[in-house]
Amino acid sequence: MVVGSHVGRTSRQLAALRERVPLKEIEVDVAALLARDAEERRAYAAEAGAAAAQALRDSHVLVLTSRGLVATGDRDASLRIARDVSAAVAAVARSALDGNPAWVLAKGGITSHEVAVDGLGIRRAEVSGQLFPGMVSLLRPRSADPRALGKPYVVFAGNVGDDDALADVVARMDGTTGG
Repeated sequence: MVVGSHVGRTSRQLAALRERVPLKEIEVDVAALLARDAEERRAYAAEAGAAAAQALRDSHVLVLTSRGLVATGDRDASLRIARDVSAAVAAVARSALDGNPAWVLAKGGITSHEVAVDGLGIRRAEVSGQLFPGMVSLLRPRSADPRALGKPYVVFAGNVGDDDALADVVARMDGTTGG
């Protein structure tokens, strides 16, 4: 699971997920990431991705950005921050594919796009349907990184669903119970 959304609803959903699902968390510390140069950022993302791949051997893995918003009054600087964080998150997801996840979930609109395109290399996917009406879509990559081909990919917008929605999606993906 990759969570970039930092809105309050997502934070509540994360709390419910942590209560219901044992998982290993890997945080991408945005302030620490931004304090590095481009080469150091790549190394930071590679290290986090390797940790996620290793953890996937025996656990659910949650890769998330730090919950605090790094803001600036400069529009161009804000755009650079968003690009740098998105690139790092996508790189972590790409590296985590080495752990052979059964499925991938991305939470947050920009996060979902970046993980799909840059993390999983999805160029074409089949829409399998919705896990919850009008808000959570399930895709199967048909043209993508070979490690992602056919693996269910859940697109979960940031500011949708009730507090249990994220945990319910995980339960459905695991074939247990939920919403």
